[in-house]
Amino acid sequence: MAESDLTEIPTEVVRTALCETIETKLKSKNYKITITSASKAGESNFIGIVHRVTFNKEGEDKLEKLILKVAPLHLARRTQFNSRPLFLQEISTYNEILPFFRQFEMSKGVAIEENGFVEYPKCYRTIDEEPNECLFLEDLSVRGFAIIDRYTQEVTTDHVYLFMKALGKLHAISFALKDQQPEKFKELASSLKEMFLRANEEFIGEFFDKQAESIFKVLENAEDAHLLAKMKKVFENGAMNVALECLDLDGTDPGSVISHGDSWQNNLMFRYDKNGKPIEISLLDWQISRYSSPIIDIVYFMFCCTTKELRDDHYDDFLKVYHESLSAHIRRLGSDPEKLFPFAVMLEHFRKYAKFGLVLSTVLLPMITTDRGNGLDLDELAVKFEKNKENNFENKEDLDAFNSFISDNSRNKFNKRLRDVVGDMARLGYV
Repeated sequence: MAESDLTEIPTEVVRTALCETIETKLKSKNYKITITSASKAGESNFIGIVHRVTFNKEGEDKLEKLILKVAPLHLARRTQFNSRPLFLQEISTYNEILPFFRQFEMSKGVAIEENGFVEYPKCYRTIDEEPNECLFLEDLSVRGFAIIDRYTQEVTTDHVYLFMKALGKLHAISFALKDQQPEKFKELASSLKEMFLRANEEFIGEFFDKQAESIFKVLENAEDAHLLAKMKKVFENGAMNVALECLDLDGTDPGSVISHGDSWQNNLMFRYDKNGKPIEISLLDWQISRYSSPIIDIVYFMFCCTTKELRDDHYDDFLKVYHESLSAHIRRLGSDPEKLFPFAVMLEHFRKYAKFGLVLSTVLLPMITTDRGNGLDLDELAVKFEKNKENNFENKEDLDAFNSFISDNSRNKFNKRLRDVVGDMARLGYV
């Protein structure tokens, strides 16, 4: 194999680990390798650089694949996007939390492939050495999985049902483990740090306030005066504080779980049957895993990734499917769901903490509704942030970077989706 085949891989440490991983899988040192981009930075991927690695033995036609997710080397980008802590958290989730969850399920007699939580890719190897942080992951496309193309497809009822069922199983493990092995659960949960809402960084709060201004703009019509008044009241102490209050463990415990943390549609892959119906799901990107109310994962997805029309028709059903999946898996694991997280308590969590989905919609909807190819240069953005941060963000335009996703073509779609989120928050009694 020629060295030039690995020019896309940034460091010798990662190149060596990749070769070792391939040689182990193939049981051979003679192979061909192709490396291509697996996601577009600044459009669907912000923290890591994701490569698809295709390889096969010399003289054989059978191709094998894996995903290599590596931290960026650009110093400003590593700093401004918190790259190393995020990679270490995902590495810990794959190496410690998810394997222990699997072990706990097996110890309770759960038939893993039939009823266990298996909805995530295999992890073959990780490196936590700075600046070589990376993960070698299963390429789910080999099994027919694909991400929803947000430019041409909408999330459907079947997508949401699969998500709710998988999420129910994931959260159930936390409830049962906390019930039966509280010290071990505390150890796992305490290893997770809040990676998204960095309250000690003032500019993060300013960024969220800037995004929240989008809500006020879409409610400028006279008929929305009542909603505008509600939103002004909700955000009177800042958007960041609204989100942090939803993650306050003093309020959410004991009904808190180890959650996925970043459950928007680009972090979900689906496998489809011959008729195009989604029949299997996998959850990607565990970098923002957190200890929180279980409804945080739900409102993140529901209010950022589904349309009002879908929520109007199926919202109550989605919540029931989630709770049924949660309850069934808690029982399989030997605990009582009515004691740990009954339906009425879940609804109370929604009333208290669903505003998290409102805050996150201001960040994600610009990306979800944008035109294809309308991405950001992350290295350039990181440098701007770094320089501006030194000047206490005197240039507020840099804080508006995410809104550059909103083009003239996508503005109407963005405005409608955000207005619909606000309307549903009010209709459901969450604000």
